[in-house]
Amino acid sequence: MAKRIVLMERPPINTCTGCRSCELACSFRHERAFNPEKSRIRVIRTEYGISYPVVCHQCSRPPCVEACPVRAITKNPESGLVYIDESLCIGCGLCIEKCPFGAITLHADKKVAIKCDLCDGDPGCVKSCPERVLALADVNIVAQRTRAAWVKFRG
Repeated sequence: MAKRIVLMERPPINTCTGCRSCELACSFRHERAFNPEKSRIRVIRTEYGISYPVVCHQCSRPPCVEACPVRAITKNPESGLVYIDESLCIGCGLCIEKCPFGAITLHADKKVAIKCDLCDGDPGCVKSCPERVLALADVNIVAQRTRAAWVKFRG
């Protein structure tokens, strides 16, 4: 089963505190610098003050793959990982426009597209989250847990 980073929401609200530890862990893992602008995960804060991590959903039919004119973005059929080959990327931004989740950005210095690559199955963002909001999991298993939590909450 394909895995991705998921939000372990606890009904009735998401428990992300907006500490941005995930962004710092990600940028350090990939860039050896604590720089949220170079992170592959982003925390956004809504107008209501609710924080929410944005990360690649590793889509089953990724629109970013179809949008890339130089085929720098591919999907591994076995693992389900959507990968950007930075050496092929021309920084045109078409993938950014097509991502329905806003999970792709341009690297601040390199000017190539970047997104979550799951850190080879050991994502630093998951380890660094003090509230355990993030997890690397099979989406179907998470859906089952979320439904069970809602039933218990609404009980």
